[in-house]
Amino acid sequence: MRKDSRDDYGPGFSLLYGLARRLEVGGSVRYVTSPGSNARRGISSGDIQLHALYGIGTESAALPALAVRVGVEFPTGLDSKGTNLHLGALATRSFDVFRLHGNFLWTRLGDSASNERRDRLEGIAGVDWTVGRHGRTDTLLVTDVDLRSNPVIGASAILSIEAGLRRRVGSQTVVFAGAGSSLTGERDRAGLRLRLGISHIY
Repeated sequence: MRKDSRDDYGPGFSLLYGLARRLEVGGSVRYVTSPGSNARRGISSGDIQLHALYGIGTESAALPALAVRVGVEFPTGLDSKGTNLHLGALATRSFDVFRLHGNFLWTRLGDSASNERRDRLEGIAGVDWTVGRHGRTDTLLVTDVDLRSNPVIGASAILSIEAGLRRRVGSQTVVFAGAGSSLTGERDRAGLRLRLGISHIY
């Protein structure tokens, strides 16, 4: 929630499919509760994004698991401007009771305002811990730090933190709950952002 009690996020939906070994394809869409004002912040509402994720290599004793991600975001939503390109890289390294994650994303906007940054960078560093005995991963504690370009040219980068809990319910369903805050980069930055999600495997 921001100081003026205006939300900047809403529900999101995604569908993922394992097309081949190491290759995932999918689509997603998200909505925001204040689409008009959030469009000025570079946050669209209702845009459809299609992506492909390919695992370059599995984790070994010497190297982390590595993957690359390519996505295209189409201007199907409210106050959308153009088609955006997303290129990302992901890495995961496991230890006894925790895993380290690193994500990097470059975004190129298809259209932008005169004061809006067209090329954007984002980096995320995260860690999750197993909760319980015998190394079971049914319950995970998760925390991450996110640093990304400010949508406004000349403005400082946006730094955010988040922590949460993931819980496997049965063999096919996972639920997630978390809370985060934006620390720098925006005058009216979010003091508290709550996230709740569920995924189900068919």
